[in-house]
Amino acid sequence: MQLIAFDFDGTLSEGEMIVELATEVGHRSQISEITQKGMRGEISFGESLNLRTGLLKGLSEENAGRVYQNTFLRPGMGELLENLKEKNIKIAIITGGFLEGVERALENSDTSVDWIVANDLMVEKGHLTGEVRGELIHKSKREALDKICTMAKIPIEQVVAIGDGANDIPMLERAGFSIGFRPKMIVKEYCDVVVDTVGELRDLLAEKNIL
Repeated sequence: MQLIAFDFDGTLSEGEMIVELATEVGHRSQISEITQKGMRGEISFGESLNLRTGLLKGLSEENAGRVYQNTFLRPGMGELLENLKEKNIKIAIITGGFLEGVERALENSDTSVDWIVANDLMVEKGHLTGEVRGELIHKSKREALDKICTMAKIPIEQVVAIGDGANDIPMLERAGFSIGFRPKMIVKEYCDVVVDTVGELRDLLAEKNIL
């Protein structure tokens, strides 16, 4: 295997970045409910994202920045990413979450990846507008993965995809090997293997001679 494509929220990171942002504007429960509907596949990811980001309208850029600063990888994930890089494995993060938070989480763990495909929340006059832009609003994670593989000249058969939610299904189906990290029920049938901890993931990658 040459490339591992990770989801971020719920996979590399324990929490959901957008839920933490929603807490700042008093809409945590509403956004959590919409997030779970999207993760279960009850509504499309694009619809889910637009509904949720709309509730963030008015949040100050300063408060959003504080949330990003407190975004972290799961314990042990930073070390795992570094170990993969030592084995010359390329790493991509393909997420419907937000670039600034992903970048800050990687900085907090003193690590980096080769590609990040994420969305951006729009800001005007120091506050979120409730609008979002990015490749993964109207396109699937499969398309994002294919684009990376084309650029890097990596056969899709030599790609591992790791995710947990319904919007991860296109890349899990596409990759040569798919791993569910505590996946939602609807996602499990698209996974070759399911793991529940970073330790289990590390052991699996070692068993597959990736680590």
